[in-house]
Amino acid sequence: MESELKLHVSAGKASQILHAPAISRLLRDSSTTHELTSTYFDTPDLHLHRNGASLRVRADGAERSQTLKLDGTVAAGFFERDEFESPVSGDSPDLERLQRLIPARKKGRKLLKNEELASQLQPLFVTRVKRSTAVLRLPRDAEVELAVDDGVIEAQAGSTAIHGVEMELKTGAPEQLYELALSLLDDIPLRIDYMSKGDRGYELLVQEHRTPVRANPLKLKKRYTIEEAFQHIAKNCLAQVHGNERGVVSGHDPSSVHQMRVGLRRLRSALNLFANVITVPAQFDSELRWIAGELGGARDWEVLAGPTLDQAFDSVEGGEDANATRQAAKERAVQNRKTAAAAVDSVRYTRLVLKLTLWIETMGWRNGQADDERKRCEKRVGKFAKATLTARHKKLLKRGRGLAELDDEARHRARIAAKKVRYATEFFASLFPRRSVQSYVSALSELQDDLGWRNDIVVADELLKSLATTTPETASGAGFARGYFASRVAQDHDSMKILWNRFKRLPPPSSHC
Repeated sequence: MESELKLHVSAGKASQILHAPAISRLLRDSSTTHELTSTYFDTPDLHLHRNGASLRVRADGAERSQTLKLDGTVAAGFFERDEFESPVSGDSPDLERLQRLIPARKKGRKLLKNEELASQLQPLFVTRVKRSTAVLRLPRDAEVELAVDDGVIEAQAGSTAIHGVEMELKTGAPEQLYELALSLLDDIPLRIDYMSKGDRGYELLVQEHRTPVRANPLKLKKRYTIEEAFQHIAKNCLAQVHGNERGVVSGHDPSSVHQMRVGLRRLRSALNLFANVITVPAQFDSELRWIAGELGGARDWEVLAGPTLDQAFDSVEGGEDANATRQAAKERAVQNRKTAAAAVDSVRYTRLVLKLTLWIETMGWRNGQADDERKRCEKRVGKFAKATLTARHKKLLKRGRGLAELDDEARHRARIAAKKVRYATEFFASLFPRRSVQSYVSALSELQDDLGWRNDIVVADELLKSLATTTPETASGAGFARGYFASRVAQDHDSMKILWNRFKRLPPPSSHC
């Protein structure tokens, strides 16, 4: 199993890494430099890639080695996956030799047993890298191999530069890689690397982009303590955040912004949910607000430029006024998407993610905990879940009283309360009977959809007013859209009332935890 942390460094900065104080004091021996050429092989229909594998032959002077890597987990630049490596006599893979290295039940064994595979393999792309390596001795007898790469990936479709740092854990705990990276970040402006060299090569070949990632199903066990449940929930939220970072940075699919923003909202809700038993460092709250805000502007303009204005203008014949408004909104959306991408691809965000991941992985809240606080964290999660969900349900009932008649600000507070109830219910759903959860979430979801639509209209109204002010040619189209939405909001009154009455009759999920 390969465990390594990958970080990206700006061109021209790689040579500084080995001389940085965070690294130089840990060097066991002097560094070595090699010129490496790696050729990646696959079938014409990318059979290996489609099955989550990459196969390369690396030339290091006269020496040749082959490596098969299988899909694993990637979070905050930390790659954990199966890797099988052996010497090879020539410049082509020797699949039989690799097969002997792979345990019988591993997916890669079956993948390589395909009798036709060897005859179909062909070189697809090449990486040419100047690599400087050093072995670092960390506290607690941990050992890390540091590799600093400068080079290029070449494929028939084009090429892309490589400027990266890889920290492979040889012995020790994964969190020591995060600690090392944070120390190095004080000297060198690093960012998270979301792709391996193989990923980048395939991206050049097929222009492949990461699809938006939704939250994975979450299943808590009733034997979990409160802090164990929190750790599982926080990791689940972070997985959704990390899964969309690459999509946000590439800017190819606006839905990645939305899903990353959802992951951040879920994470912030989880931190708030457990705040009475787990103390969260203040810096996390402020920094999570910052990145959520950077994504929020992009999402708000994207919604306006797409489905919101579609509602207003698709019902009438298009004209210059409508087109001017659409175009101006789309331009703002693109600008804000670039701002969001820059924020996620920043040193500030890298530091936040590394610190937050380290805190969650090591249960950093234990540091400085009093005995009574620790005992509360060590209680079973069931009663805590029931009490927390009941309290949030009551708060929503209070905030939503007379929901259809509330003004925008009061309705917004009710919407936030509904969102917190929804996240809490989903976090703890596996602890309650499925039937009670399903009926409750169903009614809550319908209510949330209506509240969300109303909030989109409120946001759209503000954005359209600003658009008309800064871009005068949009004033007529923006005015029409605002009038259209005002009429739609008036029509929604009875529907919201029905949805609220249906929801408030339901009790929150409960069981004998």
